Amino acid sequence: MATTAAVPASSRRAYAMAGGVFVAALVAAYVFPQVDKAANPGSTQPGLITFLGVGLALVALTALMLSVGLRRLMPRTGLFLFATFGYNALVVIVKFALGPLGLYSASSTGEGFLVLNESISFLVVAPIMAVLYAGAFFGIYLFFRSALRRRLGIPVRVESRFIILLAVMFAVGVAGVLTVVGVFGFLEYVTSLVYVLAIALLIALALVGAVILCSVAFAEATDQAALMRNVAVLSTFAWIGLAFIAAYHVVWLVFVLTLVSIWPLKSMSLK
Repeated sequence: MATTAAVPASSRRAYAMAGGVFVAALVAAYVFPQVDKAANPGSTQPGLITFLGVGLALVALTALMLSVGLRRLMPRTGLFLFATFGYNALVVIVKFALGPLGLYSASSTGEGFLVLNESISFLVVAPIMAVLYAGAFFGIYLFFRSALRRRLGIPVRVESRFIILLAVMFAVGVAGVLTVVGVFGFLEYVTSLVYVLAIALLIALALVGAVILCSVAFAEATDQAALMRNVAVLSTFAWIGLAFIAAYHVVWLVFVLTLVSIWPLKSMSLK
C-alpha cells in the first residue's frame, strides 16, 4: 500500500505561522477602522488611527514572515531581505494608505461615485487590481528566470504551472472588465487615485520604487539560484511573492469594505 510522505514539522510550523499572520492581518483590517470611528464618532472619513494602525500592522506582519517564517526558503543576504521587505512595504503603503486617501479625497471634494458607492463593486475591483499587481510581478519573474536559465545553459521555457496561473489571472481580469460594475468600478477607483495630484505622485513614486526593489530581490535570488545551480530557488521566491500579493488583496477587500460600511462614499447625483 502506497503511503503519503509526511509533511516536515518545519513546514507545518511555517504554514501555521502564515495562516496566523493572515488571520491577524484580516483582524487588523477590520478592527482599526472600528477603533478609529469609536475614537472620532463625528468623523466623515477614516483618519490616522485607521491608516497607521492597519499599515503598520501589515508592515510588521510582513517583516515577521520574511525574517522568521520564510528565511529557510529564500536567500539570506541582507540586500535580498531589504529589497523584499521594501517592495512589500511600498505595496502596503499604496494599498492601505495612499489608495484609500485618494478614494476619500475624491469622494469629499468631487462629484461622488456612480458605482464605487456600492460595496459589491469592490468584489470586482479587488481581483482586477490583484491581476494587475500579479501580472507585473510575473513579468519581472519571467525576465530573471530567462536570464538564469541562459546562465545555466538550460533551454528557456516557462513552467506549465505558471502558464496555467497566467491563464487563470487573464481570465479573471477579462471577466471583471467585461462586467459593467467592473468597467465603471475600476475606472472610478483609478480616477480617484489621481484626483489629488500630490497623492497621485506619491503613488507613482511608491510603485516605481516597488518595481525597482522587486527587481533587486529577483536579481539576488537569481544569483543564489545560479550559485546553487537550482532554478527552483527562483520559482519558490516567485510563488511566495504571488502569495503575498493575493493575501494583500484579500485583506484590502476586507479593509475597504469595512471603510465604506463605516464612512460611506458619496453617490453621484444623476439629475
